[in-house]
Amino acid sequence: MKYSYSALYEKNAAFYNARPLLKKGLFFLNLVLTLAFFVGYGAFVLCAIALEYPAEDLTRILGAPALCLFLVSLLRLAIYRPRPYSENGADIIPLYPKKGSLEHSFPSRHVACALVIAITFLPYSVGAGICSIALGFLLSYVRFALGVHYPTDLLGGAILGTLCGMLTFVF
Repeated sequence: MKYSYSALYEKNAAFYNARPLLKKGLFFLNLVLTLAFFVGYGAFVLCAIALEYPAEDLTRILGAPALCLFLVSLLRLAIYRPRPYSENGADIIPLYPKKGSLEHSFPSRHVACALVIAITFLPYSVGAGICSIALGFLLSYVRFALGVHYPTDLLGGAILGTLCGMLTFVF
């Protein structure tokens, strides 16, 4: 059986287009999950500073996500993969309104950042880390369902975010 991104995506889009409330839910989840990671990480950093975590911990907490964001940006420039909804991509009609760059799809910045933050939480709060990992994978599905990333973009972001987050355990 041959894999066809376009066919898989169109089947997914048809499901959500037939259910407008669920489609709105995808937009909402994309926004809420993105904001939750941004605010959650910011609150974590502020708490670590307020509680006077040792310098090594602050270096891990700040360093792993910074390294991940740097590597994602570097890979995106080097690979220059078009988004699925661009003419040079799969030329699909995304559920998410097209905006911003039509290029730089690989790896997914949202997923990489979500997972590096989630893995960074683990040594400090296992519950928050595990919950954040689950939310990171939910964000990954949402980004696919909206048509802004290929599954391989999401997998690449997940791998990169996880590897960078694991640095918090090593150093």
